[in-house]
Amino acid sequence: MNLLFLLLAIILLAGLCYSIYRLFQLRTAANLAFAAGQAAITAFFVYSYEGGIYREPFVVLSSFAIGVSVPLVFIYIDLAVLRKKIRDRFGMSLSRFLYKNDRDEFLKVTEKAKYVDNILRQRADSFPVADIMGEIRVERADTSRNIQKQLEAAAKKYGEDDYAGAYAAYQIIEKVFNRSPSLYFNIGNIDYDRGDFDAAARSYRRGAECAGHKDFEHDDMSEKLGIIYYNLGNAYFLHKKYARAIEAYKIAAETFPENTDALYNMSFCHAMDFEETGDTEKAVEAFKQLVEDMPENLHAWFHYGKCLLKMKHTQQAIECLQKVVGDDIMFYEAWYRLAIAYDEGGMVADAVKAYYTSIQIKPDFIDAYNNLGVLLSTVGRHGEALKVLKSALRIKPGDNELIYNIGITQYESGKYDEALSEFLACERLRPDDGDVLYMISVIYMVAGKPQDSMLYLEKAVQREPSVSARAAKEGVFREYVDHKEYGRLFA
Repeated sequence: MNLLFLLLAIILLAGLCYSIYRLFQLRTAANLAFAAGQAAITAFFVYSYEGGIYREPFVVLSSFAIGVSVPLVFIYIDLAVLRKKIRDRFGMSLSRFLYKNDRDEFLKVTEKAKYVDNILRQRADSFPVADIMGEIRVERADTSRNIQKQLEAAAKKYGEDDYAGAYAAYQIIEKVFNRSPSLYFNIGNIDYDRGDFDAAARSYRRGAECAGHKDFEHDDMSEKLGIIYYNLGNAYFLHKKYARAIEAYKIAAETFPENTDALYNMSFCHAMDFEETGDTEKAVEAFKQLVEDMPENLHAWFHYGKCLLKMKHTQQAIECLQKVVGDDIMFYEAWYRLAIAYDEGGMVADAVKAYYTSIQIKPDFIDAYNNLGVLLSTVGRHGEALKVLKSALRIKPGDNELIYNIGITQYESGKYDEALSEFLACERLRPDDGDVLYMISVIYMVAGKPQDSMLYLEKAVQREPSVSARAAKEGVFREYVDHKEYGRLFA
């Protein structure tokens, strides 16, 4: 069989399948003509093989012109329509959630793995082997050589991110020589790097205690103590123990004044403590001072924007958070807070883009999915909202809030049976939630089941008395507000 015939026949058959699929999807006269024409040219070409004329130029050219070019034109049109729909709905490119203008920057930042520290200089580096050997002060040469080999092995494993191996090697030495500040500092750094900040703080504290031992009374330990207390402050900070972090940074600054980072971090801790304890006004002032003193610290700008948002200074918050994402496009939390600020400022399209960007950077960020789903539902984009919320539910199955918001979205889009199913599932997870019981009552009333509706409304009022006033304003209950038996539920 001729190779040209076989190739063209396969293309024509593919075009025929596509024309049938398009006819099934759109069902228009134009698509009927397209499918009929494709079937005719395919049949003509196949029969030309039987008649031995398939090599004639007019057969090949007509088959190519009608059976190949026409499907390609329709494919191009369909792709253009699809692209437009996606841009209109998401404001983004087809290939990424990130909007098109930011795509190149996103890729550049991803390649560089750019991150922003929330405190200056995450931690001081581990002390070298020589420092530990100097503190252990072993007299026997053979013992000293063995210890040095063990320490070098620990340092090598640590450099290879083999934290368990490095930790085991240091522990062998620590059981025999337990008065080395540098040894405990290095052990603390291992815990710090693997995220166990509580254990890191214990090791740093032990190192600081060792520095005060009589063995080192004639040594100048001020710089070493400053470094130890600096890392201790960082460990407390990352463990959100801000008061203890402030104490550690204060000692670090007093012991080793050249460490100016400790003073800045101490100010940052004060601001974070204000934010954590709910004193937002003081937090705003503290973060404002921080960004003036250190304008390149994006986390200070981020928290400043968060606090401004809490105080309803929406435009100022937007400006702060725009600066953060402008300098670090990978800062997904800043995108999330910026989306909230846009939403509060009535900038819905920008809020949607910012939520999608946050999800693109961190695909398991459930809060962003949830807020985005609610926003889309609020503006009437129910189908899109359901897709977003169900995507989140696949990541976090059984999440009560997601199920509730899916139910609300389906109710608002008129899918009462599906909404009821979601709220009943939510009731099993949250049997005492008045809002869930209220929504079940509303749906039963809409579905023409007033007895079931009143049963659930009574449960809702018992759990959440404020539901009464809400129900009184709900149109579906208007016939029952003054009802002899049920009027008490609307008081």
